[in-house]
Amino acid sequence: MKLHIFLLISLIITSCTQKKSLFQKSYSGQTQGTFFNIKYFCGESRDFSNAIDSIFKVIDSSVSLYNQKSNLITLNQKKRISYDPIIDTLIKQSIRVNKITNENFSCALYPVINYFGFYSKKRPAFIDTFSIVSLLSNSSMSNIKIDNGYIHLDSFTSLDFNAIAQGYTCDLVAEYFNQKDIKNYLIEIGGEVRTSGSNYTKKKKWRVGVENPDETPTSNFNTIIELSDMSLATSGSYRNYYIENNNLMSHIIDPSTGFPSKTKVISSTVLHKKCSLADAIATSFMCMDIREIKDFLKTNPHIQAIVIYQDELDRISTYRTSGIDKLTIN
Repeated sequence: MKLHIFLLISLIITSCTQKKSLFQKSYSGQTQGTFFNIKYFCGESRDFSNAIDSIFKVIDSSVSLYNQKSNLITLNQKKRISYDPIIDTLIKQSIRVNKITNENFSCALYPVINYFGFYSKKRPAFIDTFSIVSLLSNSSMSNIKIDNGYIHLDSFTSLDFNAIAQGYTCDLVAEYFNQKDIKNYLIEIGGEVRTSGSNYTKKKKWRVGVENPDETPTSNFNTIIELSDMSLATSGSYRNYYIENNNLMSHIIDPSTGFPSKTKVISSTVLHKKCSLADAIATSFMCMDIREIKDFLKTNPHIQAIVIYQDELDRISTYRTSGIDKLTIN
């Protein structure tokens, strides 16, 4: 009898301690005008590509500025639509970032961004300051109202969620994986990243590189960090821009001036639990000087960042919060 009990206990212990084999799955392609790369591990070789595509389609039908049937285009044109949960969420997150960054982030700058030709591809023959001031005066986030099952805009206000939507899409895919009990994954959309668990086959945390902003796609990374249960987003002035009269015209518009940002920040990378917030905060840093960024990070110690900027001698410098050092791979 004692032998039988011992054997039974041994079997239970063995079955409980055996690790379930995990299968690595990868899915990559194009969405939202950029590329995506998703890796995940699951107990069975399960293919979630159709479900991921469905999430992309939902985002596209809600907030795309290129899908002429999207709810966002309808809102921008008609200034009123029935309640859309994605637009509602992105408005609320944008308002939150707008407040904590001293209004250095806005989702209501579409008319100004379009004026500079970043959507229409039709650049102004000359920069008319009066026109920019006029557009900016109608681009306040206070012109957005949500009530009685409708979302309203003032007559000259239009929204643009491109500075937060890719991060938010990462969050939605992550939420889906969490519902399916997928614990180890990396989701990357347009350079915005959300991670959970680890790279199971390598028995290590996920490794993500922050590139040097020297306009060379094959350049070395500025920093390589290990991530787990964390998101990372990068914003920079060195990719989407054009030169006008020897001036760099960045796609990142300063909400306080209506002109392309003129700070000496070249690239900002932000770590946050939510990828949407990392995305928006990284964009806001591009409209601050390095002192403002450091002050913000001191009052928000849960946020980690890497900021590449030109110092007072025009040298390229890098500022890293203390938490980054603990994640950095030498």
